[in-house]
Amino acid sequence: MTDVPRRMAALRATASRGAIVVMAFTLVANAANYLTNLAFSRLLSPVGYGELSALLALAVVIAVPTGAAQTVLANRIATLRTHNDTNGIRDIMRYSLGHTAAITITVGLIYAASIPLVDAALDLKQPGPAIAMIPLLVLLFIQPAELGLLQGLGRFGAFGLTLFALAASRMLFGIAWVLVGGGAAAAIGGQAVGAALVLVVCAFLTRGFVQGPGSRTARRGFTRKPTTRTVTATLTFIAFAILSNVDIVLAKVFLTPRQAGIYAAIATVGKITLFLPSAVAFVVVPAVAAARASGGDPSRVLRRGGRMVVAIALIAVIPMLVAPQVFVRIMFGAAYASAASGVRPIVLAGMGFALLYLLCSFVAAIADSRWFVLLVAGVGLQIGAIALFHGSPTQIAWVQCGGVAVILTANEVWGHPLVRRMRELSSSPG
Repeated sequence: MTDVPRRMAALRATASRGAIVVMAFTLVANAANYLTNLAFSRLLSPVGYGELSALLALAVVIAVPTGAAQTVLANRIATLRTHNDTNGIRDIMRYSLGHTAAITITVGLIYAASIPLVDAALDLKQPGPAIAMIPLLVLLFIQPAELGLLQGLGRFGAFGLTLFALAASRMLFGIAWVLVGGGAAAAIGGQAVGAALVLVVCAFLTRGFVQGPGSRTARRGFTRKPTTRTVTATLTFIAFAILSNVDIVLAKVFLTPRQAGIYAAIATVGKITLFLPSAVAFVVVPAVAAARASGGDPSRVLRRGGRMVVAIALIAVIPMLVAPQVFVRIMFGAAYASAASGVRPIVLAGMGFALLYLLCSFVAAIADSRWFVLLVAGVGLQIGAIALFHGSPTQIAWVQCGGVAVILTANEVWGHPLVRRMRELSSSPG
């Protein structure tokens, strides 16, 4: 037991160094993602770009349990790592892969059967883009197992490199396929091909951390019933995904096709301030596990992470608040000039969503089974507000901004405060 404090100090130091590494890779990966989005916005018409953005937003909402799975898996692996339990890590990885396979098959079949509904709801010109989503969804459900392993092990260099490789493959294959004559379907299909190649290589390189066949561990995972912790973590990430993506889907429903394309551009700008500081949440999960294992206060990890999120997000927020027209013109061109009026509210909303994503990762790591109710209430507020106020893309952007502000205020009063000192959580059940 005398080695535990030393291991905790080493883990905290690793987390600090890892934060810098992951942030660097995440910055480059996000840059690649946004360059890809810019290319799609110019290669496709506003209508086609609107369809692509709506389908990708829908994919994020459908695949949201993967965010919870990655966080829970990373937390468990980080805990096993503090005790040097390599066999436990190999066992839980095999188990998780079996469970992931069951979910992937179920979701894939349900989505495939629902393609006519998706086509009608989003008013797609043809079903090709919706069909191309099937392999992408499958990969989105497989991806968290690999990322969760690297995150939990504290292999932040490999974690960041994987994020970058996924973004680079999206750019390489997605843009290439569009250039040879495809539309939104080609953009989605190209991303699926690139992601598949990256994940196959990663699985091969990390095969030593997965238990071999013969133990029936994967079979147990395949038939596993979700625990309360897994269900609540999943509900938390589902609510977050809806909050941060359903606006694009609703814009496609309520606005004209061209206006929906304009809003897709506005939302793309907002995602910069959402994902730029996302690396902080990746590092928080193992840091919380280390704090709890050493008897520390994980709330300090949360507050420190919140300050880092705001500091990083402001790098993007300040110039966009000052010169929104310049950013829209550079990023999307003259066809999207009217999107400039929605930049200011959407970048503020993006920073708020970055803080909410940090909170989602934190509550999943400490196994809080009640906080998700706050987000669910926020979803109802957001959808209702957009249903009432959708006269223009800019109006929807202001609804997003106001909604996230209300949720963060409610969290300060009833949840896990990011500003004031929060209650001791180290004794919470895990």
